[in-house]
Amino acid sequence: MADNALRIWIVTLVTGLVLATSAAVHAQDKVPWTHPGPLLPDSSNFVTASLLVASPGEAMYSSYGHCALRMESPINNLDYCFSFEMDFDESFVDYVKFFAANVQSHIIAVPTSEYLGQYRKEGRGVRQYELNLTTHEKQELWRTLDNDYVDVQFRKYNLLENNCSSILFATLLNAPIDRTIEFSTFPEQFNNKSGVRIRYYTQLSPWAEFLDMTFLGTESDTNCDLVYRISPEAFGPAIKAMSLVDNDGNKTPMLVSEKELLTKKLEVTPTTWSPLLIFSIFFVIVAILTIFEWFGKSKRVNRVMDVILLVLQTIAGIIILYTSFVSGLFGKHWNWYLIPFNPLPLLIWLIWRRRKGFYKVYLFYTAVLVLFILATPLSEQLDLPHQLITATLAVRCFFNYIDGKRNATTAAITKTKKKHNKNKK
Repeated sequence: MADNALRIWIVTLVTGLVLATSAAVHAQDKVPWTHPGPLLPDSSNFVTASLLVASPGEAMYSSYGHCALRMESPINNLDYCFSFEMDFDESFVDYVKFFAANVQSHIIAVPTSEYLGQYRKEGRGVRQYELNLTTHEKQELWRTLDNDYVDVQFRKYNLLENNCSSILFATLLNAPIDRTIEFSTFPEQFNNKSGVRIRYYTQLSPWAEFLDMTFLGTESDTNCDLVYRISPEAFGPAIKAMSLVDNDGNKTPMLVSEKELLTKKLEVTPTTWSPLLIFSIFFVIVAILTIFEWFGKSKRVNRVMDVILLVLQTIAGIIILYTSFVSGLFGKHWNWYLIPFNPLPLLIWLIWRRRKGFYKVYLFYTAVLVLFILATPLSEQLDLPHQLITATLAVRCFFNYIDGKRNATTAAITKTKKKHNKNKK
């Protein structure tokens, strides 16, 4: 009897602990209403619209942060976040689709507690900016977001145009709001060229900056339409700079209030092994090996290195060609890095490498690479990490020219000596 009582007591205790733990977890996940309580006489708290901005994460694809529109109606017990998301599960196939600009993306609706749960796990901060819209404007905005979600309007993800910030900003601007939206002051980061803005937004992720600048092309020197200049990080300052203007010219600030929904615990810091450091080390190693080869050492190692460089240069060229003119991931445009990185050097080497005087091709390509390095100030796309790679190619090309010329001269002298000896006989 005593044993049964003990078992019952233990089961009861364990059950109580489980329920208490579960309640604590759910209490942590529960997100408080922005405006709780009974409906106010003016119905101003019937619907609340807010912008949510999440801080950058550690993954390269989250280096820009993320944003969503939160719509609440406490009276109806509705609280959803509308977010523009890619159908992307980080598989190899999805990465191929991403670089082919063929990833399906659309607005989804997620309960706010569920939406914030992932950011809480990652330790990322989320800040809320409440929008100063009328009840009717908020209802129309919600209706627009609902229609987009229900109709499943798929869009191809594009870093510069179809992304979480630009889509939600365009939705906000194009929703049937009674007043027009104006900027009282223009955020400073919006005035810069695309290349400057992307470097600013990716300053915590040097590799994300390197990849973005690799494919950006002439878009780096443009100043895009306002909708496309927004990033999650800039959305907060943008809301603060917005005003709502009615038909009589009366202006009202767009921002009602801002608050922190999740405290940022994850501090993202730039990696020590940045592209600048990696390619600087690589350039020094290649330069040292080239000097050794000048004195008759490491020749075989350098020949293998030349093959690897030529293959990698060709692969990079093919990828840049594809993303610039076929996929449209960054928009279809000219990319300056097609000058040093393209398949043409490999084709020339395969077809004409055995011809007499081929070494002169190396001198021509060295000149092209050096001129490209000197052109760095002409475009925001051209930067030091990429030009270190270009300089590495230039070092090997110039040495191969010198080596080829030396071999040709030696061969000519040898031929002359043989001819002279033959005439003596």
